[in-house]
Amino acid sequence: MIPYLSPDITVKKLLDRYPQLLQLFMDLGLLCIGCPVEAFHTLADVALEYQLDLNQLLQRIDTAIGSNEKSQELPDLTSDGYSSPKKVT
Repeated sequence: MIPYLSPDITVKKLLDRYPQLLQLFMDLGLLCIGCPVEAFHTLADVALEYQLDLNQLLQRIDTAIGSNEKSQELPDLTSDGYSSPKKVT
């Protein structure tokens, strides 16, 4: 699990750090985006409010963050600053 992710993080802090989660929140039908209490509501509050399993919610968020970070990985660079050549088989 992403170290920064906990049930006590507020929706605002989470979305500020991982804006790509906006789509997941919309897909789940969570109305947190733009809500005035997003600065105060934690993920635990969201799970309670929407009657979601907290562990499943955390797992979905973790998966969304992890898959997005993998897709944005930078190419592997060698010490001379050039991309490593791909081996052709």
